[in-house]
Amino acid sequence: MIEPSVLYLLASGTAIHGYELSVAVNGLGLAETLVDPGAIYRCLRGLEADGCVISNWDTSGSGPARRVYQLTPAGRQRLAGWVAVIGQRVQALGNFVDMCRSVGIDDKS
Repeated sequence: MIEPSVLYLLASGTAIHGYELSVAVNGLGLAETLVDPGAIYRCLRGLEADGCVISNWDTSGSGPARRVYQLTPAGRQRLAGWVAVIGQRVQALGNFVDMCRSVGIDDKS
C-alpha cells in the first residue's frame, strides 16, 4: 500500500519531500508495520521513472537542500487505477466478512 499512499499524499497537497511522505504514509495506518523510509524513496524513484511524479531540489530555508515531489497527470491516472482496485478489494473483503458472520464467525468469536 506504499505506492497508493504516496500518490494520495502527493495528490492531496503541495510538493512534499521524502521524509514528510514517510511520516505521513505511516500516519495513514494502511500498513501493519511502520514503513521504512527507504521503501518510500524506492517507491518515489520508481514513480519518477514511470513519469508519475516529478522532483526538484528545494534550496530555500536553512539546512541541506531537499528533494520535493509533485504528482503528474500520469500519477493522477495511476492513483485512479489504485482507487478502482482498492474499491473492488474493499467490496470483496466486506462480502467475506458478511459470509463469515453468516456462519457465526465474527470478531468477537
